[in-house]
Parts: sequence; structure tokens; C-alpha cells
Amino acid sequence: MERRNSKEWINSLKIAIINNDLSKIEEYSKRKLPSEFSSIDEAKEALNLINQAINILREKKDKIGKMLYQLKQNQKYAQTYQKSTFNFEA
Repeated sequence: MERRNSKEWINSLKIAIINNDLSKIEEYSKRKLPSEFSSIDEAKEALNLINQAINILREKKDKIGKMLYQLKQNQKYAQTYQKSTFNFEA
């Protein structure tokens, strides 16, 4: 049964990575690893998948960070533009 669970875990994580499904990747990051793998190759495959999942999450984090930075820059520009546009004396 343990072998089947480890294979199911690997296949499910593989599908989540292929689909770039962040919610599933997050779900699997919270689950415990299978207690046993049927072979060294299966354990190496699991490790490889975990590393791929980490890379996907890092890329998304970086992308979100860049988007937040750009939004802050746009907000500063908009505030500066608004002040200069409506800064006149009557």
C-alpha cells in the first residue's frame, strides 16, 4: 500500500507541476512525504519534483514582486502627475 501511495503522490505532484497549478503545489507542500519509496529512483524522482515545485513557486514570487514594484512606481507617478496637473493658483 505504501508503494501505491508514494506513486500516487509522485504522479499527482507531477500533474500539478505540468499544469503549473499553484494551489495543488501548495497543497502538496503541506502534505507529509510518503514514508517509503519503492526504489532509490522513485525517491530521486520525488526530490526532482520537489525542486521543480520550489522553482515554480520562486518564479511566481519574483513575478509578483516585480508587479508590486511596478504598481508602486505607477502610483508614485500618478501622485506626482496629479499634484503637478492640479497645482495652479487662481
